[in-house]
Amino acid sequence: MPSKQVNSSTPSFTISVYLDNGLVYEYDVSSEASVREHSAAIVKDGYRHCTDDGLYEHYGPHRILKVKSTGIHTSYPDRVRGT
Repeated sequence: MPSKQVNSSTPSFTISVYLDNGLVYEYDVSSEASVREHSAAIVKDGYRHCTDDGLYEHYGPHRILKVKSTGIHTSYPDRVRGT
């Protein structure tokens, strides 16, 4: 997915998609709801994008290591501990 131009007065959230080959693709969305929708779709269906020269690539869900975004607010923050 190519980067979207987001209006500067609108909050912007960057989605980072980490692949098993070491690449990290990033693009911006304008709402927390979009972050959740895109993240769920990427984990379920994989990541698709087009390069500047028109090459379409699709990485299957088994290639996705992590989908990450910052600035998301929740009423249910996680606690993490090791075993």
